[in-house]
Amino acid sequence: MPNEVDRIGVTLARLVHHYQDADALFQAVREEHPDVGKKQIVLAALSVMIDQSQTDEIASRKLHKMAMEKRGHN
Repeated sequence: MPNEVDRIGVTLARLVHHYQDADALFQAVREEHPDVGKKQIVLAALSVMIDQSQTDEIASRKLHKMAMEKRGHN
């Protein structure tokens, strides 16, 4: 059974190519997962980024940018 980070990762993988802006991607994920924290979204982004790093460089870069921008902000 997938955990919350896994479910967020599925959402990120589905949405990543629909958003150019990291903030817009983050907000879209928040809309689909309103009860999760920023940390969970960042962890899911990093997980998906690692998984896709060899096969989808564009998605990996977008997810990395979003994770780095959001990791230190409240």
